[in-house]
Amino acid sequence: TPDSRVLDIGIGTASALVRNQELVLGRRVTVVGIDPEREYVTKAARVVAAAGLADAIKVHCLSIYEPGLRSAFAGKAKFDDAYFSGSLALLRDPVAALRCAATMLKPGGRVYVTQCFHNRPAPLTARLKPMLRRFTSIDFGRVVLAAEIAEIAERAGLHVIEDAPVPGSIDTRWQTARLVVLGQGSKG
Repeated sequence: TPDSRVLDIGIGTASALVRNQELVLGRRVTVVGIDPEREYVTKAARVVAAAGLADAIKVHCLSIYEPGLRSAFAGKAKFDDAYFSGSLALLRDPVAALRCAATMLKPGGRVYVTQCFHNRPAPLTARLKPMLRRFTSIDFGRVVLAAEIAEIAERAGLHVIEDAPVPGSIDTRWQTARLVVLGQGSKG
């Protein structure tokens, strides 16, 4: 939406966001990105500055779970939308994260999730993924089934408005990259 204010949870290095700079600038979107990893935030600030987007994108080293998160943005308008770009599988408590994001939205605001989900249970992958961090220092998160997202949303007090494969991305019998749009409150 033009002139909207978006909370990006798990902004990482902001590289994906910067690749969409025409959209950000063209729609005059203001993005507040948060990530709990200092290294990512430092890199994101450099990437945003190099792209000339420092006025449109602000990054903060904060966790969605931080008790003072809302007060960090006190006095500023609530967000029009919130966005989880591949970060839902990395979160220790996705339900709490979605709940917190929803409290920071204006009435009618939406939560957007892009994530690679599994279409079928993958017990071996589910065991190995968390262990990879020990060897690579990269957190690959956990296995999240596409079928779980509606239940996770419902437990967070949200409902699924849209759930579709990301065009041009992976969509096999094992995995699917999806765009899921969540609305506040229950359906109806």
